Amino acid sequence: MTSLKIINVLKTLALAFTVVPVVIIGLVGFFSMSGFSSGSLAQYARSAGKAQSEAVNQCIGSYENKVELLAGDDMVQQFAESGMASEEDAKFLSALFDSMIDESYDIRNITIINADGAVILDHKGVQLGGDFFYGYGEDTIGKLSANQTYISQVMSAGTPYDGAVFFLARQLQNSKGERIGYIALTVGPAKITELLSNTTYGNDGGYLVLSDGSTTVFNYSGVASQSIKDISNHDLESVFSSGANESGTVYDYEAGGFLGSYGYISGVSNTSWKWVSLYPSGAAFSMIIIPIIISLLAMLAVAAGFVFLGRKVAAKVVSPINDMVTSIREVQSSNYKTRLDIEVSGELESIADLFNDMLDEVTLSEELHKTVSQISDNMLFEWDFAKEKMYLSENFLNTFEINEEEAKLVEGEFLDKLMDADNAEEFNKDMETLLRNRSGHNGEYHITNKSGVALWYAIRIMCVTDRLGEPLRIIGVITDVDNEKKMEMQLSVRASYDFLSQLYNRSTFEREFTAELQRNAHTRLCLLFVDVDDFKFINDRYGHTVGDEVIKFVSTRMKERVEKSGFAGRFGGDEFILCITDEEQIDNVENLAMDMIDELYYGYESELAGVHINVRASIGISLSPEHGDNAQRLIAAADEAMYFVKKNGKANYHVYTPEDSDIEDLQHTL
Repeated sequence: MTSLKIINVLKTLALAFTVVPVVIIGLVGFFSMSGFSSGSLAQYARSAGKAQSEAVNQCIGSYENKVELLAGDDMVQQFAESGMASEEDAKFLSALFDSMIDESYDIRNITIINADGAVILDHKGVQLGGDFFYGYGEDTIGKLSANQTYISQVMSAGTPYDGAVFFLARQLQNSKGERIGYIALTVGPAKITELLSNTTYGNDGGYLVLSDGSTTVFNYSGVASQSIKDISNHDLESVFSSGANESGTVYDYEAGGFLGSYGYISGVSNTSWKWVSLYPSGAAFSMIIIPIIISLLAMLAVAAGFVFLGRKVAAKVVSPINDMVTSIREVQSSNYKTRLDIEVSGELESIADLFNDMLDEVTLSEELHKTVSQISDNMLFEWDFAKEKMYLSENFLNTFEINEEEAKLVEGEFLDKLMDADNAEEFNKDMETLLRNRSGHNGEYHITNKSGVALWYAIRIMCVTDRLGEPLRIIGVITDVDNEKKMEMQLSVRASYDFLSQLYNRSTFEREFTAELQRNAHTRLCLLFVDVDDFKFINDRYGHTVGDEVIKFVSTRMKERVEKSGFAGRFGGDEFILCITDEEQIDNVENLAMDMIDELYYGYESELAGVHINVRASIGISLSPEHGDNAQRLIAAADEAMYFVKKNGKANYHVYTPEDSDIEDLQHTL
């Protein structure tokens, strides 16, 4: 739109906003003095009733907000799924429910219900646990879908409460999105009837009526609440309890020989409740013809004067405002060099000066931001929720293959597309948690850079929210931590392996073997406990250096044996242990043990000792589940079998039998 068109539009609006208020004021004054004809009065009643119904709608909306808040609480969901709570959790739930129950809004109770309609938590103790919820039914809350609030009709019988009540309910779901129950808020009608008691208008007794569409009507003939069936006027009874009339149509009814009018306003969401405005027919239209003509002439005269003044005002105000709008649009397009140059005095000049000062500060802030980004090794990104736009620092774009224009925070359009499947899934879950909690997050992820190399990066993210807690921006800082991460992983590996043999140390082997038993609870596993015979003799004769060489030789043979079918560990000194997972090797474990004995005895040429060293070994064998079902028992059994070989000539193998063991507990167990 050109500047001339903008000026013309603003001039038109300026004239409209000067003339229209005059017309409105005149009409309001006229109707205040004269009243309406029968049809006009009914339309006014419907309009006034619609405005007044908003106060009650807000009251009902507050109940809906409370139910929605309770349904989204993790503690409520966990309790509904498990049916149990710790003392601390119970206190938390009690405090949460106490904060929700507002006597001024006539909130009676909060109830947690399972998927079958049984009460599992009744906060006020009106119903005993295990009873079915008084308002449960397959055609009521039983048909609730996720994220929908059900508002019941008013009930005065069949409930555990004194007097009429209604309830609002919402479905509870677990983390898998499965229905696990409902949360219900029981409410009395006192607050609604209090608000409705003030909804009267006009001098002839017009008032607003609320019906639940089935059983109860509020504020009819000044009665707070009564049964629809008790209304003496059968014409209105059918209006309150049957389908709604078309909004905008006026209908007449008879009330004791007196003609009145009513109009349907609207319904309450998710319910059969409806609003109806009632008003008796008023004075004849002929009585207000003269006041109408006088009022119209007066309004036309005043409007003509305002048209003249409006054109003068528009010439002084609209053009500077148009200049301001043009400058603001340029600033929005990131042209921070733009400044307002308005040749006027007074308030507009002050506004222009303040705007220019603000732009100076914004420009300085932008320059500082760019400078910090350029001199920092950290990579920066920012997601703007309002504009749905990503901003990336220069070093970020130099490091990662990301298109700034197409990037989004999640959905495979940001860093997650540069990660493997596991890291991408973890990143997206972390972003969902961040957005749900409106908080910060620290994490480390394996990300592929522009060079095609996957490195470890640390990401720190903060969520910036407005005063209502809604997210405005996500600001993140990325740091290369690959060296530190790899050093950490190396230290972890060193802590798990024996330094000399590079096999699992004892604690790591026991941990891995326990995990293997749990993973293969219904399949067979085999342990071989290997002890080097006469190792002390080798150490004493050739020295500890050659002894270490023997340990490395044995370790190498162990690794080769379990390369594709298990894992091995060194228990200390000259003791080794192997876990075999291959079913075929387990079936032929005795041949496997004999092959290992022969292979070790074949030995190797020691350059340090200058001789060929033959290594003799004794092997004990235990099997799962035949000899035990946990790591401690199976290792002890293999150890006992090995000692059986030691006692009977060495350089052989033996499969465990309970008779081998001198350990009483092991005998009883196995």
